[in-house]
Amino acid sequence: MSFSRRYADCLSDPLPWLTWAVLSTGLAVSGPFGSYQHYPLPERFLFWSALVALTLTLGLALRIWFATAGLRELKRGVGLALAVAVLLTLPLWWLMRLALGDALAPTVAEVAPALFCAGLGLSAIRLGPASPVASGEARLLHRMEPAARGELISITVRDHYVDIVTSAGPSSLLMRFSDAMDETEGVPGAQVHRSHWVAWSAVTGVDREPGKLFLVLKDGSRIPVSRAHRAKVEERGLI
Repeated sequence: MSFSRRYADCLSDPLPWLTWAVLSTGLAVSGPFGSYQHYPLPERFLFWSALVALTLTLGLALRIWFATAGLRELKRGVGLALAVAVLLTLPLWWLMRLALGDALAPTVAEVAPALFCAGLGLSAIRLGPASPVASGEARLLHRMEPAARGELISITVRDHYVDIVTSAGPSSLLMRFSDAMDETEGVPGAQVHRSHWVAWSAVTGVDREPGKLFLVLKDGSRIPVSRAHRAKVEERGLI
């Protein structure tokens, strides 16, 4: 899925808009950094809503990039928070200094930790394609275009990508194989080869060749089973 498509999917989800509304309203009502005493509520709302929108706009873009960078969850979260703080600290400090004046504006040392915490919050919120899914449905499917979602059949690693086959067809995502398998939770299946994961419900038969074993899937593909993972197939009673 392209970056622009993923960003559009994020913006079509109500969660970022709700986040913007709640944060903007909360900051406008509370009036931090002396803005409560010096500006009426409408002006405070315009000011803080613009700053929150700027932060969320960049934060969502960074979140999508980190989600496809092949990093594990913890590294993605910390990386996103650091990127938000590095990229936005000076611009936001300058805007607050311009609007609030030197006497009221926070220092750079106060803005940076606040943005770092905001970045951690963004990394914890699953938006757009990566949003929470219904019980029994793999989170991995919500990284894919809606038209490609369906019953999960198999996952295969290819360089830095994973090829995902569902009942709706094949798709590819730039992510770690281990992360992709982690996001199959709710769909019974297993890794049967160093490069392949299969959903048990998709297995329709077994093929044997001298010294080799293959699982036949409902899409017609044949997935090799390595010796190290053969016990999983035996436990399922497939051989």
